[in-house]
Amino acid sequence: MNIPTRDFTDIIRDMSAAITASAGRLIDVSVGSVLRAIIEANAAILLWAQWLVLLTLQTTRAASSSGSDLDSWMEDFSLSRLPARTAVGIATFSRFSGAAVVFVPVGASIKTQDGSVSFTILTDISNPAWQPARSAYSLAPGVMSIDLPIAASVAGISGNVLSNTLTFLASAVPGIDTINNGTSTSGGEDPETDSAFRIRFTNFFAARSRATLDAVGYAISMVGPNLNYIVQENVDAVGNTRPGNILIVVDDGSGILGDALFNSLSIAIEAVRPVGTAFSIQPPQIIQAQVSLSIQLPPGLSASAVQSQLQSAIETYICNLPIGSTLSLTRISQVAYRTEPRIINVSSVTLNGGTNDLAAPPAASFLPQSVTFG
Repeated sequence: MNIPTRDFTDIIRDMSAAITASAGRLIDVSVGSVLRAIIEANAAILLWAQWLVLLTLQTTRAASSSGSDLDSWMEDFSLSRLPARTAVGIATFSRFSGAAVVFVPVGASIKTQDGSVSFTILTDISNPAWQPARSAYSLAPGVMSIDLPIAASVAGISGNVLSNTLTFLASAVPGIDTINNGTSTSGGEDPETDSAFRIRFTNFFAARSRATLDAVGYAISMVGPNLNYIVQENVDAVGNTRPGNILIVVDDGSGILGDALFNSLSIAIEAVRPVGTAFSIQPPQIIQAQVSLSIQLPPGLSASAVQSQLQSAIETYICNLPIGSTLSLTRISQVAYRTEPRIINVSSVTLNGGTNDLAAPPAASFLPQSVTFG
């Protein structure tokens, strides 16, 4: 329903007209008069009351509320927003002299060059260098470097940093001279957005008391917000016809299905599967994508910096494609222009050496193998 509202001028005009029409003689409502001041004061109060009405309507509906208001609305149905996830990775701690034993303590902090993102060292009891008595990792004499697990200090997508960017040791670690992350960190996710929360709320009701595909999809979404999946009925794990079996193909962007993710999916789907059916969970068939393109840049724009940005953006685009989708040739150019609007021209785009789109089978996903620049 559209609420009829009035602005300040409309309220002043309507009140002045009503008073003038009801008065038995000429009324002074000019600017500066006492009656005009009273009218304007009342108009201000009416605007405030109108705003309260609109605010109340906004916060009492899931479709229009946002942030903490949406969270409190969903709590009435025992639903909560999926939290942010922390990015993790591996960092290499090195030294110039290997004469003595060096200990790298858990909890030591490292940062990016600009200091905007920080990581801490995690505990890994399976690492041979782990020393539980010291809660630290040891570098024996002669050992010049060690690879250690790290996690972002703040959960969220900001923790997904590129390789070779964690080079600043924020905590003093005697004996360690340099640090670096040879590979990018990953796994960081921001809290579930309002729009995604509303979609999951819709799926929540669609899945109530019904053993349907919506129920299976909702169970998968509760395991992770960014999981791509397809559900095929009456087929087995290799695609052959098998009545009563559900094949569920799930991809978290890595192309593999870890034990923890597999177990979480199994428990969630088991709770909603139709009676008398079985299900199989497997990762998608992986199609390696080799992307090649040429870019023309204006003078003064660093080619290496732009290529690094484009590589990350193109790889993200490919990883986020749904299962069984098409990898579009022209979308690569679009991603490039959107990532760096100052690019003059993008040309010679190829996918796996060809100039055609790549179409994946129904249970297959694309994974970026390389992004090269001509």
